[in-house]
Amino acid sequence: MLKILGYRDENIIKINLEDLENHRDYILIWMDCYAPSDEELLKLSKKIGIGVDELRVGLDEQEVPRVEEEEDYYLIIYKAPLFEEDVTTTSFGIFIKDNIVLTIHSDKIKSIGKIYSLLKSKKPKTLLGKGIGFFLYVLLNQITLNYSRILLNLEDKLDRLEYALIHGGKNVTEEILQLRKTLVYFHKALVSNKDVLSILKRKYLPITTQEDREHLEDLYYDTLQLLDMETTYRELLVSMMDMSLSIENIRMNQIMKILTMVTTVFAVPVWITGVFGMNFKYMPLIDSPYGFWMVMGVCLITVIILMYVFVKEGWL
Repeated sequence: MLKILGYRDENIIKINLEDLENHRDYILIWMDCYAPSDEELLKLSKKIGIGVDELRVGLDEQEVPRVEEEEDYYLIIYKAPLFEEDVTTTSFGIFIKDNIVLTIHSDKIKSIGKIYSLLKSKKPKTLLGKGIGFFLYVLLNQITLNYSRILLNLEDKLDRLEYALIHGGKNVTEEILQLRKTLVYFHKALVSNKDVLSILKRKYLPITTQEDREHLEDLYYDTLQLLDMETTYRELLVSMMDMSLSIENIRMNQIMKILTMVTTVFAVPVWITGVFGMNFKYMPLIDSPYGFWMVMGVCLITVIILMYVFVKEGWL
């Protein structure tokens, strides 16, 4: 799926791929390509003059974030959060050529949809009228904000997990492991994005002005703060995991202690009844009319004594 928006005369105009020959009539053109077919990719390649193989790089989810400066275009690979069954990350490509910004991705990226919403609610001049460098900052800033929102939501989840852990909630360990997995993805993505922003903020690329580089520098420090936040949450999850395992061990010890006490309480009565259950002709009290009650009395007294000892020791 391909969407093309052009900006001129302080207005946003939808453009067809066939009309892209007149791209220089616009201040900036934003093309968003989501999960394109081979045919769409070939048409796009012919129109913007970037090879199909190069465009496929932006569709590879496993590509390492980086900045590449080619002869007639720039390629930026960046990591964005991906919302599926679990929150993970995915790579996508940003191609910049002349006045065209192409975002290409194989997964649905929430931050890009947010930019469409911003273009409808705000004046286009605010986002598209300040040049390619500022629009690049807006795009990367939306992705960073998405990371921030997710991490803030994780803080609420951590509070709920801690409460559930203390009050004996179920499946807490599984949720902790899932959150740790998400934070590992985020750590790798944020470290890679930090390296990309480090290049963009200090390298004098023609597509960015000094003001754009200052904005990107602010974004760089925001990413550093997110990394610190992610590290803190990961350490909290490690502590919670240790606490969860300790609580499980305590519960298991309590169960084993109860089972041991039950075994101890009934061990003597079982032994006595076992002795008198042996098939011998001559047994003590076997001919006594009070023999059964005497044996039962001994068993009951033994149980009472053992229970008294357990209560006195504080085991019950």
